[in-house]
Amino acid sequence: MTSEDTSFGGWRACDVCGEPIKAIEDAGLVLRASVMEERRAAAAEAGNGVEEPGLVPWDWGHLGCFEALAPMHVIPGPSMSTLPRMMARTLQLLDEDWFIDTAWEDAVRRFYHIPYE
Repeated sequence: MTSEDTSFGGWRACDVCGEPIKAIEDAGLVLRASVMEERRAAAAEAGNGVEEPGLVPWDWGHLGCFEALAPMHVIPGPSMSTLPRMMARTLQLLDEDWFIDTAWEDAVRRFYHIPYE
């Protein structure tokens, strides 16, 4: 893969059950409400000598596995199945006030090689 290659990098196994994801229609990314709440609470305490919390990760997996995670936001797999679709999803998410607190770049780089330059 060259540095100019922005091709699809492949789906990894489900973060919840560990099983392979066989069809993009069965998968997606999820942002867990509990993790976002923990980050917000930690950020509120950051001014009291507590270190600023890290970004909230997106979990990848089977849509059926997400119910156990109490999702705050779910992105269906087909809506990010190409790099232009992933870009469109990114632009939509920019309207959400919580988006800057998420590790979206890490989520995108799971699937696509995007040069840093």
